[in-house]
Amino acid sequence: MAPLTAAIIEELLETDIDLEEGVEQIVKDLKSHFYDIGELCEKLQTPLTSTSVERRVQGTLLLTRVLAHLPKDMLNSQQLTVMVEFYAARLKDHHNVIPAVIEGIDALVRMDHMRGIDVVKLLQSFFINTTCQSQLRSDRFKLFNTFQYLSERYVSELKLMSGDFIYGIISSIDGERDPRNLDLIFSFMPGFIATYPLLHLSEEMFEIFACYFPIDFTPSPGDPSSITRDDLSAKLIKCLVASPDFIEWAIPLALEKLESELIVAKCDSLELLYQSALNFPCDRIETQFETIWLALKAEVFPGSEHTTVVDAALRALSCFLEQAAKAQISICHNYQTMLLGTILTHLSDVSQRLFEPAARIAIACLSGDSIFASEKIFGTFLLKLNDSSSNPLNDEQCLSVYTIIGKMFKIICSHDPSIYNNLCADLCEQLHRHVGNTLNANDNEDNCNQDLMRAAIIILTESAPLINEQNRALIYKVLTKILKLDFLNLTNELRFLIARLGLLQPNELRTKCIDLCICDFATYSTCVQKKMFEYFLPLVKQTTFTELIVNLLLQQAFGSYTASEKDKHYVALQALSKLLQYQGKSFVKELQYEKCLIAKYVKLAKNVGTLYFPSMFLAEIAVGLSLIIRALPVAEQYMVATQNLAELNLQETSDVYVAQGLLGFLHKDIRLDDHFERLLDDLTQFSMTSDDFEARDVAHHLLCSFVNKIDYNNGKNNRGILKNKIQQLIELTKEEKESAIDILAWFAKGLTMRGCDEAGEILEELVKLLEHPTLAYAACEAFNIISSKYPHLHLPIIKFLYKQKYFQMMLKKLHHKLETYCEHHLQAFLYILRATPHAVLKLNIENIGPALYKGLSTTNMHTLRISVDICSSFVQKRDEYFGNHLSYPTYLLLPHRMDVILELASALDDPKRLVRNAAVRARNSWYLIGAPGTE
Repeated sequence: MAPLTAAIIEELLETDIDLEEGVEQIVKDLKSHFYDIGELCEKLQTPLTSTSVERRVQGTLLLTRVLAHLPKDMLNSQQLTVMVEFYAARLKDHHNVIPAVIEGIDALVRMDHMRGIDVVKLLQSFFINTTCQSQLRSDRFKLFNTFQYLSERYVSELKLMSGDFIYGIISSIDGERDPRNLDLIFSFMPGFIATYPLLHLSEEMFEIFACYFPIDFTPSPGDPSSITRDDLSAKLIKCLVASPDFIEWAIPLALEKLESELIVAKCDSLELLYQSALNFPCDRIETQFETIWLALKAEVFPGSEHTTVVDAALRALSCFLEQAAKAQISICHNYQTMLLGTILTHLSDVSQRLFEPAARIAIACLSGDSIFASEKIFGTFLLKLNDSSSNPLNDEQCLSVYTIIGKMFKIICSHDPSIYNNLCADLCEQLHRHVGNTLNANDNEDNCNQDLMRAAIIILTESAPLINEQNRALIYKVLTKILKLDFLNLTNELRFLIARLGLLQPNELRTKCIDLCICDFATYSTCVQKKMFEYFLPLVKQTTFTELIVNLLLQQAFGSYTASEKDKHYVALQALSKLLQYQGKSFVKELQYEKCLIAKYVKLAKNVGTLYFPSMFLAEIAVGLSLIIRALPVAEQYMVATQNLAELNLQETSDVYVAQGLLGFLHKDIRLDDHFERLLDDLTQFSMTSDDFEARDVAHHLLCSFVNKIDYNNGKNNRGILKNKIQQLIELTKEEKESAIDILAWFAKGLTMRGCDEAGEILEELVKLLEHPTLAYAACEAFNIISSKYPHLHLPIIKFLYKQKYFQMMLKKLHHKLETYCEHHLQAFLYILRATPHAVLKLNIENIGPALYKGLSTTNMHTLRISVDICSSFVQKRDEYFGNHLSYPTYLLLPHRMDVILELASALDDPKRLVRNAAVRARNSWYLIGAPGTE
């Protein structure tokens, strides 16, 4: 290491490259204590005191870069004080030197041992000797970052600067126009304003932000920063409400800009009002609220054509009421009285144009004291609902009123009981009685208004805790009647109402409604029974109803039926499956222990053959069994499976479905090795001989699951058994047995997903069969089976990256056939591509690209759809390969323009509207190629 001399310093300042290398060396020397920062400053004396501005810039920059690269804790407070004196003096230098000084100050103030008194000295010198807005954009950005850092770290010291610091910040921000700098300023200034007393400078601080409101900014297309107008606007508004002192100017500013015709200005103004309500004290807002209400009223009453403006105005109004209710209830009542005085007269006339906007304001009124406002509004509605003499409400008008009442009750009952129980009991009693009478009057299909009934049921659901005993008796009576109506399409609404009443009054609901419905259950139509199951199933979670509804389900599902009642039987089985599916495992397990459900299901399956469409019943039985099995512990699963397996005859369709329920979803640790050969033989034989396609699919799923999870290394020769079965099936394909190909496909699916080598043997045979004159289609569909997803297929063993391995294997086997057009090979390969992850397709685009293009030109709609979906995925993800083909310059497209337009003409007359629309868009795009103003 050469000693640091003035000559070396001069040499370092000659070029930027040498300067960077010199800075690194100096930093190393300082860290090694060959000399200290004071000696470095002495050696820099010549360039720093040079009459040449450029030399002073270079000298200052060298010292700044050294400081920036030093560890934060290296310089002690005395050394930092010397540096502060130096940089404070440099702020008086030529303006070309200031950027290097700013960079140095930023590095200096971030040192660990920097004292607050030195920070104050630097800021005072800066505010006196230079201005922020006279600097370049990048330097201003550094300064604002420095201000943010200092204001957060040296709070107590900077507060002692009092107004000087605040005024200096205001002067630095004033006039800033760059969006990147503004984004930074708007981000940290709310915290700054909340931390430092603004004293007499509150208005000046507010005005430097108010001049930007509302934000008018459009990002440049090539701007790398992701700053948007909405982001800037949201941050600016936070600044405008950062201090309670700003209330004097913020609300008038919002009201002034709200008069603008620009939608974006209105939305920003309404957001400022909303934030004002959140951040300013209610007692200081009260004097301005009448002006605020008049301004908001112009936007919501009757309302702007722009829903975003109306929604924002109602949001702001609700916030003012909500905050007032939290702070001082008397202020809230004053606000609500002002609003209600405007809207109540319009709520009393449903036919008026102003009813809807008045209703929206009524809902907003409940954001304050909901009880105070709702009593006034309910009173107005009741006068109209009970008016039967002069001008009674028709169904449509009653529906409008009910809709508003339902929304109001939802808001009221969302509060604690201690609040909503204060609502006037007489008002609730009258409303509930009117609703009950409305439901009672709509029990005839000819005059039933289901929309009105839906609104009435919603009112009862939302206000269920407020229904008194007398009205509950009426509601139970009406419910008992309408639950038996088969023409109603109100299943969801009634289910929610019954569940709510069941929670609040379980004993009453059971004795006065549910028991009455169940006692005549057998006499109801299939439609009514199905709906009742949907109404009652949510009640099972409550102990009052559990035994009652479970017994009903079991009686209906496993009882005896005549052939004409098979539909009721099936509906009960479906309901039981829903119960098993949505209840917890512990519930299902206890139900199995108490009711022996598995035995009931197995017994029922034996007798299903006497019913029409037995496969439909058997499929539901299999679903129920699988749900029970999955809820049992592993040891019990094994015991149940092995006990029933010995009694199953897998040549019988019913037993195959039972096997699917019992064995198809066993835990992955249950192998059934001792039964593997028998299961393989019986299910294969059944699949080969059965004419029931649905039952064959069940057998296929079982075979696929068994070969996927069986243990091939347990010494029981399971691998040899499987290989023999595969060879037998291959031999059968030579006899043109399509069913053998189906079984091989399902074998291959299960083995491929677990990563077994035996899958390769099957796939090799399937590839050969693609050339067979009669079995080619079946072989092609085999690849569809292997590549497709089956939600109800249980394959517990899935090897990591098995899709990638499958793709690579098939690419090798089919690639040479795809070079020449072969329809079945192409279709099989596209099935494989459909199941391959996009990342793998992207890596192999050169190999699969030709096949995709051939698929796009085929007449097979299924193949064409797969090709289009894969290509669409590439286009949406903007992969480079496709992107290059979708961004041709105009001069390359122009020669083909007329040819494409002419070819698209036929598609304009296609019988499908979607095709015609797409053709019009495509033709217009090609027609405009090369036109002025287009790319």
